[in-house]
Amino acid sequence: MRAISTFNRVSTDISEIQHRITTGQRINSGKDDPGGLIIREGLRADIKTINAAQAEMTQAEILMDTASNGMMQILEILRGDPSDPNKNGLIGAMTGSLTEGQKEKAAVDFLTLYANAVDSTLYNGEKLIGTAGGLSKTYQLGNGTLSVSIADLSPNSGDPADVSKAAKDLGDAITIGFDSAAVLDAAKTLLEEIGKEAGALGMKQQIAAQNQTLLDSRLTSVTSAEGRISNADIAVESSRMARAELLAQNAMSSIMYTRGYAAFAVSSLFR
Repeated sequence: MRAISTFNRVSTDISEIQHRITTGQRINSGKDDPGGLIIREGLRADIKTINAAQAEMTQAEILMDTASNGMMQILEILRGDPSDPNKNGLIGAMTGSLTEGQKEKAAVDFLTLYANAVDSTLYNGEKLIGTAGGLSKTYQLGNGTLSVSIADLSPNSGDPADVSKAAKDLGDAITIGFDSAAVLDAAKTLLEEIGKEAGALGMKQQIAAQNQTLLDSRLTSVTSAEGRISNADIAVESSRMARAELLAQNAMSSIMYTRGYAAFAVSSLFR
């Protein structure tokens, strides 16, 4: 009876060990480790929260990168490309040796390029730098929020904000009674205002990047802790399996020997 009891217990152990090896999980139900299960589920909830925050930050980073690229394009149209002396931009055209008529034509061409840059700076089909009143979105950081605000840079905006007003003033200086000196002053003002806006957005980009780094570090730590609690040690489980199989074999041998001996003892009574 002791051998049968041992065999049954070891068989149950073998089944549980096989399940842990198959699933790779040390905790497959509450009975395996009640306290560990509670901690594991809490860590898994943290992992979901971190993943959600990372997804939010990724969306914010894509939006801000897109808006920043649009701003850099407009700045280049205004001031030219420092790496290419042949690309003077509007300010260079207004200070060059062109005639007033040529300057006016260059300024009108600039307006077309400017409007194209505004219209093509899109995220999910939404204008980022040509939205009346400016664009404002809020993203979850996990324990806080990140507010992203982008002023309207459209040259035909009626918004009173500094950037959009400077853009409108420049458009008016070009299209209403063209004067190269007035256009130059308006272009310099707009360049300054967009530079401020791009700098403010850059600070938000840094915050988002730093937050992503912190989230990555936290995710690594929490995932590692969850794995230590939840994951089965295959080497240890394999060793337990070998021991359990040996015990089962010995128990079965004992059962078979006992049965054989009992049969011999009974038959000897009739001799």
